Amino acid sequence: MVKPCLYQKNSRARTVADLKGKKVGYVRATTSHYFLIKMLEEVGLTFKDINAVALSIPDGLSAFRRGDLDAWATYGYSIPQAKRDGARELKSARNILSGNFLVYAAPQAADQNKKAAIGDFVCRLKKAQNWRESSPRNLEAWAKAYAEAIGVEPNVVLETARQEARQRRSQIFPISRSGIASQQDVADTFAKYGVIPSRVSVAPLWDNTFSNTITRCN
Repeated sequence: MVKPCLYQKNSRARTVADLKGKKVGYVRATTSHYFLIKMLEEVGLTFKDINAVALSIPDGLSAFRRGDLDAWATYGYSIPQAKRDGARELKSARNILSGNFLVYAAPQAADQNKKAAIGDFVCRLKKAQNWRESSPRNLEAWAKAYAEAIGVEPNVVLETARQEARQRRSQIFPISRSGIASQQDVADTFAKYGVIPSRVSVAPLWDNTFSNTITRCN
């Protein structure tokens, strides 16, 4: 699902520029933190121009429902839950976020003895995603099982999955230069705003070991 900045149904805010001086919730050091920074920069504002409140997703949803926040930069299943209560979309992060989700492995897990197991896992993950989105019936079956596992209403999980499928199919891809550049921009932005203590190079974090496995896996 494309991640948005939401606002209260009775709020006077209609643009990101209207958030100046307003109380805005976000989740620190996450995509919501990043895209809120970028949205503000687009209209010449910074975090200093808003009353930014760092909250977890559950706390943010509760605060938003109580009316304690004028706007909320969020993600995941909190979006349909808030919209069901009347929240509206102030701005979408569609053209800000890359849509990438990274698969991590501990360095010690990627040694020669475990490479085969990790490659097998990534291949199974790719096959599972292909199965999930190969038919509406499969997507419904996945949504039902996943909703039960995470304790979210099945209709919310299914509708979110359908929206994601319409916007961009979930796929496992090998490492790319554009993916690394996208993560570097996030790191640079967080360094600029003091979310992390200094600038870092993210390239050494990426490992091309499993690219051939991903490409060959059907």
